[in-house]
Amino acid sequence: MRTNAIEMKKGKANLPSHMRSQYKRSQEMEAYRKQMMESQKMGADGLPIFNLYVRGSAKNMWYPCGSFKGDERSAALCKSYADDGLLSSISKDQLDAGVGSSLARDRVRLEETIVRGYPQLRKDRNNLEYGYKLAYVGLDDEKARRVNLVELKEQKGFLENIKSSLGFGGGGEGGKEEENKKG
Repeated sequence: MRTNAIEMKKGKANLPSHMRSQYKRSQEMEAYRKQMMESQKMGADGLPIFNLYVRGSAKNMWYPCGSFKGDERSAALCKSYADDGLLSSISKDQLDAGVGSSLARDRVRLEETIVRGYPQLRKDRNNLEYGYKLAYVGLDDEKARRVNLVELKEQKGFLENIKSSLGFGGGGEGGKEEENKKG
């Protein structure tokens, strides 16, 4: 009578040798999953976490594409947004603009990473939509579950906005006229 018994081996998984690589890969994936879950939760420091999502032209499914931690300024905006105060809509708009600006700075690299991770989005590479879920203490469940759509555009400082509206620098019509006068 023959029985299949698995022997304990020192320092190795208790698996047949032909299954060890698959077991190791599944352990790595589980560790990565745990790391992702931990990075999406707010820490003890009270700073908000922005969990990023992307979708293609089908608009039926959001794909997670990373997360980043906010700073003290974003924490103050999140508190105002969570409290539903008088200025909560302004705080929400500033949060959206801040996330959009952060993503716009590294847009090319971000899109490359997304397409590598989600090949089904390759054809929509130039038409991707971005959103985020906010993880912050005090945020009600509805706001925490909602994916907030953001527009990727770099924020300019106050003086840069004035210069571009007056036509100085920023690629406006006035900037071209200044170059023509010099040359």
